[in-house]
Amino acid sequence: MKTLIVAVAALAVAGAAQAQTKPAAARPMDPATLQSAAAIVAQLNIKAKLQTQMAGSIAQMKSGAVIRAMLAQQPGFIPAYQANKAKFDPVLAKAGAIQAEIAQGVVNQNLNSVVTAATQAYARQFTKAELDAILAFYRTPAGQALMRKEPAVAAAIGQATGQLIGAKIDAAMQANAKRLGAALAPLSSNAQQAKKP
Repeated sequence: MKTLIVAVAALAVAGAAQAQTKPAAARPMDPATLQSAAAIVAQLNIKAKLQTQMAGSIAQMKSGAVIRAMLAQQPGFIPAYQANKAKFDPVLAKAGAIQAEIAQGVVNQNLNSVVTAATQAYARQFTKAELDAILAFYRTPAGQALMRKEPAVAAAIGQATGQLIGAKIDAAMQANAKRLGAALAPLSSNAQQAKKP
């Protein structure tokens, strides 16, 4: 279902972008089509799925893991962190809690708008007849099975992608480190020249 959430979010973003670029006089959406689109969004339980997805991200923030990963990009942070974990961890947890509080506030204020955008995206992309047919399918045993089993299928696809592509990309990057280093070398020499008085 994660792929479905991503697809819905992409549709919502595309719909929002279209709405911003269209003139104010664009024709309003048909209320019956919007109603069918809302039924699809409810059937797919998009709001709850988004809440669960956001809760996972916010939990990562609250633990301090997100801010630690951000800071790890800064030169010298990793050795300093490893040498002083007992000092760093409480500070990172406190900053992470602030980060999580801010993010939760944004989610709370905007989640319903995302659901509305998803509804509008469905209404723009499908006719009322198509939406009704999709909804009818989701209510069949096969449709129910699809919704129930889709998370496991998405997880398997994600795992296969990570194993079959992600790990091999990492290995290929390591095998080509010299080529990448040579391509980046001009940046290193420019930085050294900039330091000279």
